[in-house]
Amino acid sequence: MNARCPECDGLGELLEKRSLEGGVRGIFECSNCGTEWSTAI
Repeated sequence: MNARCPECDGLGELLEKRSLEGGVRGIFECSNCGTEWSTAI
C-alpha cells in the first residue's frame, strides 16, 4: 500500500498497521525524502 508524502509529494510505503481505539492507522515512510507519517486506513 502506498500514500502520498505530506512533505514532498513522493510515494511512501506502508511500514506497519496499528489497531487503535476507533480504527486502524498505517505508518508510512517516503522513499524519496525519508519522512515518516501515520494516517487512518
